[in-house]
This record gives sequence, structure tokens and C-alpha cells, in this order.
Amino acid sequence: MDIWLIRHGETDWNIQKRVQGWTDVPLNATGHKQAELLAASLEGIPFKHIYSSDLIRAHDTAKAIARRTGAAITTTKALREQYFGQGEGLLASEKERRFPNGAPDEESRQMLEARIGQFLQQVAKAHRTGRIILAAHGRVIGAALTWLGHKRVIMNNTSITRLRVADGEFQIIAVNTTPHLDTINTDTPGDEPLPAAKMS
Repeated sequence: MDIWLIRHGETDWNIQKRVQGWTDVPLNATGHKQAELLAASLEGIPFKHIYSSDLIRAHDTAKAIARRTGAAITTTKALREQYFGQGEGLLASEKERRFPNGAPDEESRQMLEARIGQFLQQVAKAHRTGRIILAAHGRVIGAALTWLGHKRVIMNNTSITRLRVADGEFQIIAVNTTPHLDTINTDTPGDEPLPAAKMS
């Protein structure tokens, strides 16, 4: 089975480089357009289900996809962005200055990796075949990759990262691809399969 991890569309806080975390910031006009372009590119591809973060920026992205594909959506807190506590709402540069070692109530990267790793395994066990979408957030998708031993990657809005699960192993198929946003037809990096990682 395949898992397609999709980051939400753009928000005003993305543009401002402001820390969002669990703060429920909506998509801006560009973000809605990105979501619609993404959804149009997925029309006709059969997806068994969509799991979405319950935060509005991810959920609205998921709803755009659902309208085009007909897949049902289940919302879950397990796909929420990393929680930044007192750092939320600050500019990223200000957060780094005030909390160079992370805010005291911040969710650690290790905790985030454990959270998304557990959810990926649950999805893989619940769906043995087909394609599943996880509509989530940049740090969440990055944590999924590092959980599988991949380097950290900054995710673009509405990017697609694809995993394949077979015989108890996850394989990274593509990372941070945005062909639906390309204005010219070029090869998108990240389409070569990477080494498989066993489920723990």
C-alpha cells in the first residue's frame, strides 16, 4: 500500500515566518489555490481514505482533495503540527532568540517522531492495500522521514511525499514533490526509491 503525505497550503503565518504549531491558522488565498491545483492533479487517482490533521489549514486542504477524489476524511490530532507552546505566534527568528533550546512546554522532535511513527504503523496495519492520504504539516512529514532514517527536509506547501509499505517495510518513493505547482514540464526531484526501513 502507498501512503501519500501532503503538507497543507500556504497561510499568512507561513509568509510571515511565524511559528504556527497548534495555533489554528487558516489558509490564505494562495493556499486555497494551491490546494485546488493539488486536488485537480489527484482527480482520477483512486484513494481509499484521507486522514487529516484537525487543524483548519490541513483539513481544508484535505477537503479540497476529497471533493475531487471522493475519498472520505477522518480527522485526527495525531497528525497535528509539532506543538511549540510559548513559542507559538512568535516570528521564527524571535522564537530562536528567546528559546534557543526550545520553549519549556514545547513538544520535542523525539516526541513528534514517536507520534507520527506510531500513526504510520497504525495506518499500515489498517490498510493492507491501496493508497492513503495523510494531510498534515511540514514538521510532521519531516519527522516521518527522519523516523525512517532520511535527512531532514523543509517541505513546500501542498508538497507530496510518498511512502510504500510492503512486507512490514516502509520505502520512501518521493519527497517534497510539487508537480501541480510547476509552470513548466520538468523532472521533479525525489522520485527515485530510497532504501526500505522496517517497521519497529
